Amino acid sequence: IYLALYAYKPQKNDELELRKGEMYRVIEKCQDGWFKGTSLRSGMSGVFPGNYVTPVSR
Repeated sequence: IYLALYAYKPQKNDELELRKGEMYRVIEKCQDGWFKGTSLRSGMSGVFPGNYVTPVSR
């Protein structure tokens, strides 16, 4: 589970909006530094910049 450090507005159709302070499940880490994941709040999936989120320790 990852925590969004910053808000991110999607630039393309396959991207996921990030909301600062919300939790996201990362499904895949891409070579280019982008992550594929799902919002725990909305259930929506997409790609987003990996440097916008940080791992949450359980």
